[in-house]
Amino acid sequence: PAKVAQTSTSLNAFEDELGAQPPLGFFDPLGMLTDADQERFDRLRYVEVKHGRICQLAFLGQIVTRGGVHLSGSIDQAGHSFDSYPNGIAALFGENAIPT
Repeated sequence: PAKVAQTSTSLNAFEDELGAQPPLGFFDPLGMLTDADQERFDRLRYVEVKHGRICQLAFLGQIVTRGGVHLSGSIDQAGHSFDSYPNGIAALFGENAIPT
């Protein structure tokens, strides 16, 4: 008898989904979709898109702030403004860091 290749039907169910493109094809290195159903696949896809959008907003906020645009108003009751603190990591650890 001819040898039949064994494949996982749960992983093959997602190999034609949007995003599985050559040359990589379906890529699941952590095995998060092993024995998963369509609902789990859709949930993971939704969460990935959501986290990607959050990262895009964070990057945009960093670029805008480094460009010199700051929120107006006070950061606390003492009257310290957002403009009085440096950008980036210096806001946490620099000599003019935000007081804790």
